[in-house]
Amino acid sequence: MPEDDRLLAVKDRAAALFLTIPGVTGVGLGGRERDGRPTGEIVLKAFVARKLSAAELGPAELLPAQFEGVGVDVVELPEPTLEGGPVVEVGSPALPGSPGTSAGDLDDTEYRPLKGGARVQVGLGGAGFGTLGCLMTDPADPAKVYALTNFHVVKPKAGPAPVAGTTRLGQPDNQDGPTKCCSHIIGTFAGGSADTIEDAAVIRLDGGLTWLAEVNELGVVTGTHTLTLAEVSPLTYQVRKRGARTGLTGGIVESINTTIKVDGITRTNVTVVKPNPNPGVKAGGKLFFSDAGDSGSAILNTSNEVVALHFAGSQVGILHKGLELPIADILAQLHAVTNLTLAVATATDKGQVKVVPGAPPVAPPVAPRARPVPGPALALTAAAEAASPVMARVGTDLTASAAGLSLRALWLDHHAELLDLINTRRRVTLAWHRGGGPALLQSFLRMAADPARTMPATIAGEAPMERIARIHAVLRANASPGLRLALDRALAGLPDPATRTYDQFLAELAAR
Repeated sequence: MPEDDRLLAVKDRAAALFLTIPGVTGVGLGGRERDGRPTGEIVLKAFVARKLSAAELGPAELLPAQFEGVGVDVVELPEPTLEGGPVVEVGSPALPGSPGTSAGDLDDTEYRPLKGGARVQVGLGGAGFGTLGCLMTDPADPAKVYALTNFHVVKPKAGPAPVAGTTRLGQPDNQDGPTKCCSHIIGTFAGGSADTIEDAAVIRLDGGLTWLAEVNELGVVTGTHTLTLAEVSPLTYQVRKRGARTGLTGGIVESINTTIKVDGITRTNVTVVKPNPNPGVKAGGKLFFSDAGDSGSAILNTSNEVVALHFAGSQVGILHKGLELPIADILAQLHAVTNLTLAVATATDKGQVKVVPGAPPVAPPVAPRARPVPGPALALTAAAEAASPVMARVGTDLTASAAGLSLRALWLDHHAELLDLINTRRRVTLAWHRGGGPALLQSFLRMAADPARTMPATIAGEAPMERIARIHAVLRANASPGLRLALDRALAGLPDPATRTYDQFLAELAAR
């Protein structure tokens, strides 16, 4: 029997015994540490909620110094929980851990092209947020591209379970406007589970979405790797992750094949990661490898190979350790559970933008209102709803430039207030109507649908930009502070659409 297999069998027998002892939280395999220094010896890592002296323990609570000839190293690790800093040089082999985080610490940036390390949220009631780990492909069907995260990210603790082929997921959140333009939704839940092997879910990306085989701040993904005892026993194996909560952090692998219970599920394949020191954290300050919101982060080694998927963490005094699940186990279990044969997407050079084949999904037909809302806003929503496939493409095209993203954010983040102002504030209603708002929108949608069509030089005798400026001024005077800022940003990046085709307008938008 190979030595690693023998040690794994010893670990399983030790776990069956040790986990019956009060205070023991897990048993794994890793390197021994004495007086804060690794010895290189492969040992059983016995994790305990609190490390006590022999004098403080009863005979039944004492762990042996050896088990079946393998040394036992006792390390603190309180019961873990699911987890739904300073500027550093990304090329450094040992990224520091993160200083303490707060509830407001999270990255809510919309990433287009899509890449790993981004915040995601499922479109179900009661959903929190998590992190998109990495992108995946199906070698048997190149038209399908997937995003990987944790199953507990897409299954709210107190809510309904996701339905394959139906439940939608967004990045950075689950915001979906009243039209398919400017939606944050990126795809549909395709399968996954939280079982004794994995806590993983895959999201099939919508057609037309741009993506990168990269993790934000870490660069291109080069492949996958399975950790070995020989690699981790010196306690020097460096890994890093990019999470929506704590950002970019690094640590060393402390234990692999750890048997441990998290949220009621016992797994035997968990990897434990200890955060690296951080000179920016004062003595006695807390140091994090991960925190709530980082669930789903891809764990990469220094060769940018994915080794695991982050799913939980444990506070150990001033250290917050991460718990990870091996990527090889996840890929195998996803195949067993979802019948999908997936591979982690890789690239050779940074910035290789790819596009998911196919068209964006078409919105379902809009049921007619029994009593339509009166006023010019009806023209806005009706036109958008009627042209939903075109609007979906416009929303995707706007993500190609910073100025386009500002336009997209104006509608996505503030559509409720915009519609309310147009419907209920008489001064805004008149400005929208007299400024030719419905006509401007209709002209733009026709341009997007017909490559040869241009925006008229004048609408009812007035240049489009003059009309836009007048509508902007009235909206701004009646808007909330957030909407005012969004209006100003959008107008500052808006090129003159007069006489331009849709493609010319996008080109000028990108040049802003």
